[in-house]
Amino acid sequence: MALPTLNAAKYRTVIPSLNREVEYRPYLVKEEKILMIAMESKDQGQILRALKDVIKACVFDDIDVNKLAMFDLEALFLKLRGKSVGETTEIKIKCSQCEAENHQEINFEEINMPVVTNQNNVIALTDDVGVTLKYPSVGGLEQQDQKASNVDQAMNMIVDCIESIYDANSVYSARDEGPKAVKDFVDSLNSAQFKKLTAYFEEMPAVTYDMNFNCIKCGETNEMELRGFDNFFG
Repeated sequence: MALPTLNAAKYRTVIPSLNREVEYRPYLVKEEKILMIAMESKDQGQILRALKDVIKACVFDDIDVNKLAMFDLEALFLKLRGKSVGETTEIKIKCSQCEAENHQEINFEEINMPVVTNQNNVIALTDDVGVTLKYPSVGGLEQQDQKASNVDQAMNMIVDCIESIYDANSVYSARDEGPKAVKDFVDSLNSAQFKKLTAYFEEMPAVTYDMNFNCIKCGETNEMELRGFDNFFG
């Protein structure tokens, strides 16, 4: 005799960069096991692959996870986590005054999802030369060398996010020119020009949470914004 089957609840959410609504279900024990093993490994590549696998399994709509912006993946997973495990989680956060650790609860329903605005992705470096950028993708970050230094990883991300380079005469596709040529171009920038590129990524959409608490040790009132996926899970 066949054992009974359980029907999972279905929910809907919007993929921020696509402004597209998708249907999803909470993740199951078998998928939570994948996440737990990845988290225990502390290997960023394994964690990213686990997040991808879980989202592929839980989202009913046909989406290419590799092409999603990283903030799309983060937003989708936080929605999944809230419906799968519970709408709250506890994190440790340091007081800005005395640096004492405080245990604070985050309500996933109160997390601010990424809002995609008309951010200008054409960055002028001189009067004639500039670049067109795109948001970091899941597939691009998965291909990163996790053993590389933070500086090298940041540089590789920027190179991967350059779609084209232009001057007064032409537009050069980054895909056609190849990563080495694009990296050499970035290496040739001065500090002020390079900061124009990094500013684009600093201003891109992200999951955020407004945190307010009084320190348990010194009583200092802390008001801060948690920004980015890592801050929600340590």
